[in-house]
Amino acid sequence: MSSTIPPTDPFASVVSAKDIYDATRETQQEVRRALDRLDTVDKKIADVSRVQDEHRARLDAIDRWRYAIPIASISAVVSAVAAVIIALLSVT
Repeated sequence: MSSTIPPTDPFASVVSAKDIYDATRETQQEVRRALDRLDTVDKKIADVSRVQDEHRARLDAIDRWRYAIPIASISAVVSAVAAVIIALLSVT
């Protein structure tokens, strides 16, 4: 009478409700950490966007000033020439 014990399957396992609960809680914590990181990334993106808008405004102001210089220079030269002509005509 030899009783044979069936071989145990090394891949057989029992999953209890506590195991499922623990895995669910761990997943919830990981999701919370990921959402916190996303909030941080969103804040950094908003800061970068704000800084980029400020730089764009500064560059636009420099462009306006740069394009105004030739017009101001031409006006100054025309005014100086007109002043010289008026001065010469009033002397004679």
